Amino acid sequence: MNTFSKGIARINNMNWSKSGSVDDPSHMALLQEYIRRAALLITSYELNTSYPFFKASQALGYEANSCIAEKCPALGELKNNFIKGTCEAYLEWLLLIDSGNEVALKFHDLYEPLILLIEKGGTIRRQHGEIITGGYAFPLATAEYMSKQEPIDISDAGLRAQANQ
Repeated sequence: MNTFSKGIARINNMNWSKSGSVDDPSHMALLQEYIRRAALLITSYELNTSYPFFKASQALGYEANSCIAEKCPALGELKNNFIKGTCEAYLEWLLLIDSGNEVALKFHDLYEPLILLIEKGGTIRRQHGEIITGGYAFPLATAEYMSKQEPIDISDAGLRAQANQ
């Protein structure tokens, strides 16, 4: 099974009824790790795109695949544009991975922290230059700064440790 098919199954198996209803401190670790990964991609390839939330495949010049809507019909029903857009960006990225794109292969886990956050019932919102999730606010730093940060352990054990800090 290719990564796109696994991603489709993962999105289709999400419990959308709990989406956005869980506020856990570990969500901030997931957010920060995604932002670090996005910053590293943007600075490594000097991409001209919105930061930190963007469709990486489009930033690299690849057009979206229209089959996502038919393979994940629940996405069309979502009212939260952030969650919907993140899932679409994730699936488009998986298509690029499956095509053998070197950048996508190198950053294969780019969207993993955000997908985990969504699976755990979390959501993200922006307010006054900060990003808020898990009951915490994170001031958005530059991509250059974030690309130099140490990775965050987003395994179950690592997230439990983050939540207990």
